[in-house]
Amino acid sequence: MKYKYSKNSKYKTNVTSFYHEGFNWKVVVPTIIYNYLQEKIQEYPPFRGFNIDIALYYLSLIISIPASYKDKVYLWGFVPLDSRELKKKNYLYKQYFKYFLDIDILETVPYATNSHRATGYRYNFKAIKSEGMECIDFMAFEIEDKKINDKILNENICNDSFVSCPHLCKWLNSGVHIDFDSLKSSLQSDFCYNKYSLTYQRFNPIMSKAYNYWFSALMLQEHCFRTSRNPFTDNRLHTNFTNMPSKLRPFISYKGENIVSLDIKNSQPYFMILLLERFNNKRIRNIISNIYNRSNMGIMLQKLKETTSSKGFQEEFSIIKEWILTGTFYEELEHLFPGIESDEDGNFRKYFYNVDKEISELKIYNSKRDLMKKVTLQILYTPLTKPSKEYQVFKQYFPLLCSCIEIFKTQLSYKQFPQLLQHIEADCILNIVTVELAKKYPDMPLWTIHDSICTTLSWFKTMKETVQGLFLSYSGGVIPSFKKEYWAGEKYC
Repeated sequence: MKYKYSKNSKYKTNVTSFYHEGFNWKVVVPTIIYNYLQEKIQEYPPFRGFNIDIALYYLSLIISIPASYKDKVYLWGFVPLDSRELKKKNYLYKQYFKYFLDIDILETVPYATNSHRATGYRYNFKAIKSEGMECIDFMAFEIEDKKINDKILNENICNDSFVSCPHLCKWLNSGVHIDFDSLKSSLQSDFCYNKYSLTYQRFNPIMSKAYNYWFSALMLQEHCFRTSRNPFTDNRLHTNFTNMPSKLRPFISYKGENIVSLDIKNSQPYFMILLLERFNNKRIRNIISNIYNRSNMGIMLQKLKETTSSKGFQEEFSIIKEWILTGTFYEELEHLFPGIESDEDGNFRKYFYNVDKEISELKIYNSKRDLMKKVTLQILYTPLTKPSKEYQVFKQYFPLLCSCIEIFKTQLSYKQFPQLLQHIEADCILNIVTVELAKKYPDMPLWTIHDSICTTLSWFKTMKETVQGLFLSYSGGVIPSFKKEYWAGEKYC
């Protein structure tokens, strides 16, 4: 390997990246992992055919997958790795992971047949001993293995995002800049942790957060742009921006200009309103038919029509609709859950049931509004077999509205309902609003963060005015409230 070093840092280096210059692909692993691997290769020579590039790629997945899906929960930090995907990179993948386990660089939990969960892996910090204060920085290596780069590139570049969203993907280019020095200076405490205080009995959230932040920033600095869109899951466009911690936004610009977002207020409840108002609309019906069994769709929509046409439903719906379209849904929701007070630090604490872990977890939020966002998700996405306490409270106030939600949850899985809302959002934002924006203003830089549309400061006023008109057309007059967010802070704009 050819080494390429970044600017010297006064802090201890413990994250490594490597890439092939010709294909411009980068992968990140902790340097303590890299150093441990090099030591073990000398002590315990690997199998015949072992390739360090492939080994580092496999080890990097323990960071890159959680950083790419930052809202996903990984029980005890074990990241599930699909054997079929591993095999695509190299047919000797089993020998690589056997070697990783033999030298104690990884630890694992086996495949779970009851949940069909793939074998999970995490770094084995019990064996990789390191003490004291560590702050993340990186070195860069150039990979010479063309074959593995071809496979990674094809997997990440040849996807539906470039077919369906070229008007958005093209703006992930060299114009995107992250002020890395200012970011490190401002967020240094988020990149550092004291190894004396860490326990390795479970995956440590402090370390996870530090790696996630650094991974996201590093990918932007190296202009390693990743996009994906899967019509069989949420159909949303996933990019560096959607997976990026919001704390990084103030340090990002485009060709020297600050970036501004136009966000839909109460977005998930808004698309629920749109669904219940316009389920007979041709576009919405097509989305429903793609999510649900076509043979049952007629019965489902007939039940929905009967419920929504009743006087009782209209009375409930008018209240909820006003809350959502005026952007006050979270504030009004607070009145349904009295007694939630801040602690001495000004934070709000509440236990929520985690379906994946099958346990209740204490969650801490900076504001009551943030807590109410979580409550909203519990209401919309709770399974009917074991509905959340939040859903049961909400149903007491809005029983007929909940009956409509339950119509969509009586199909194969309760997860189809959130998927339906996400598909409507994606159709609205990705297939209509931003497409029309790009046609009308081809020079307007344009990105999305799911329900948020972003551009540069000089284009923002034009974008905002046009978006409101496009929403009017798509929604048949059911227009949400919007709010703007200056990434660098309003005082800098």
